[in-house]
Amino acid sequence: MKSSVFFAAVGAAVLLLIAPCAPSAAKPVVCAECVKANMQRLAGDELHGRGCGSEDEHAAARFLGEALRQSKISPAFGDGVYLQAVQLQTPTAAAVPKLEIVSGNTHLSFLQGQDIVAIQPPETLRAATLYLTDAKSATEAIKGKVVIYDSAFFDQPGIQALLGAGALAVISPLSDQNAQHWNELSTRSPGRTRVVGVESPEPAPIGATIYAMPQTMAALRHIGQGEAQLTAPRGEPRARTTYNVMGVLHGKASDADHHALLLTAHYDHLGVRNSVTFHGANDDASGTAAVLEFARILGQSARHRRTVYFGLFGCEEEGELGAQYIQAHAPMAISDLMANLEFEMIGVDDPKRPGALMLTGWERTNLGPALQAQGARLGPDLYPQQHFFRRSDNYQLARRGVIAQTVSAWPLPPTYHAASDDLAHVDLAFMNSVITSMVKPVTWLLDSDFQPQWLPGQKP
Repeated sequence: MKSSVFFAAVGAAVLLLIAPCAPSAAKPVVCAECVKANMQRLAGDELHGRGCGSEDEHAAARFLGEALRQSKISPAFGDGVYLQAVQLQTPTAAAVPKLEIVSGNTHLSFLQGQDIVAIQPPETLRAATLYLTDAKSATEAIKGKVVIYDSAFFDQPGIQALLGAGALAVISPLSDQNAQHWNELSTRSPGRTRVVGVESPEPAPIGATIYAMPQTMAALRHIGQGEAQLTAPRGEPRARTTYNVMGVLHGKASDADHHALLLTAHYDHLGVRNSVTFHGANDDASGTAAVLEFARILGQSARHRRTVYFGLFGCEEEGELGAQYIQAHAPMAISDLMANLEFEMIGVDDPKRPGALMLTGWERTNLGPALQAQGARLGPDLYPQQHFFRRSDNYQLARRGVIAQTVSAWPLPPTYHAASDDLAHVDLAFMNSVITSMVKPVTWLLDSDFQPQWLPGQKP
């Protein structure tokens, strides 16, 4: 009853976003006013940053469902149902995690968020300390130890090597990027959120990573051999609900549903933290607006040979939680998906490749060059060291064998996960331009016999 009342209330408002741009009979045209209006709705103050599992995220999901309906896209989850509820159980901390180190008569105590940030720490950990300045000099002696890794610069590969060699924990100076996101890191859940209804094997145990403030590292530098104890007691899990939103436009071929294209984005962001709203205009209202625009264009054009799904996932920012659920409870057979294109962060132009987009996993499949040949302003991922192919919702489906890749612009703008990721810092003209460049390639994909393939040895 509550949802139907909301749909009635917002129906007229969404219609205003869609109606002004009647499709051209000759060529689909991106509706700049529609894109702008959807960006304003999603990244405006009213939705408070669409935090994972919040009522604001739910309000955004209802808006998206109604937008798909107004675009004449059928609901994917049954009669009139665009939203799929996803139940979450998130670990909580019963007390602030604390690291204590004793060496002789010296007793040091460090608190989470003040002196250190322990990333998903165990509830308790106790071991002897070992001081190192070079990860390459590590020996068998690090096994079972808490390593104080006093590197001259932030060395993530060195941290991983020490943990992989058997260290129970590694205390490291924090990077500049981690310093910028200190508050976010220090308030994260102490453990992985469980998606109810998804069987997820427990990850192989690996030691804890503890980032230390400069003054913390300075104190540890002079303590010598000692014993460390980390305590991070758990509270009751926090129950939340996120929502996936999905619609479908069935193709006209007899086997249309067995060669379907899935266009996706995630619509959640970071919400409100320390009384500051993180609007998430680029990440990822921009990708969500792109998917809505494809839905508007395709919903008003003649039917294509292949079926196309439009999916907007919740809680990507906390570990692709909505996408985890959809791959286990999809409204179609996963094997019937010909490809998945995820749209993420397409609102800020990359100075390394002005006016164009990148496709993660370009070297893994034949899809990118095929879309490029059809006019997509698309090229390889310029940041392979960041492993972006594995860092968005597409990866959940790629692990199931689907050709699933993410379309992005500049993945590392100064506004990334910052309060400045707002409407004032996205380039709508650029967005409209790159969306336009993808319309013909997407429609070609829906009408062609082209079958994307993994290249040899590149399937996850």
